[in-house]
Amino acid sequence: MSGKTEGLMYMDGNKAAALGCLMGGCTVAAWYPITPSSSLCESFIALADTYRVNPDTGERNVAIVQAEDELAAAGMVFGAGWAGARAMTSTSGPGLSLMAEYADLATMPKYRA
Repeated sequence: MSGKTEGLMYMDGNKAAALGCLMGGCTVAAWYPITPSSSLCESFIALADTYRVNPDTGERNVAIVQAEDELAAAGMVFGAGWAGARAMTSTSGPGLSLMAEYADLATMPKYRA
């Protein structure tokens, strides 16, 4: 063994994105399961189980919600962001089209809290 890979991580793009969200301080994830994006939130959950746990109580310090549809997921993420949390979602191309209504709402200053 050459040791050339010691200390390195092997991962796909969705796991790398989940790690970035975790290290960026994300505490809320809401999504509607759809391929190919489900593995991003699944990776985030696995990482949160390791790195976002209260050492005193053993409870996970994140809120993770599997929404009933893409529009609800977008609403949860924008609401959490307006409340001060760092929030994320993942979706597919058609899912993003469904989320566009909330994305438009989120950019309208008159609707902000």
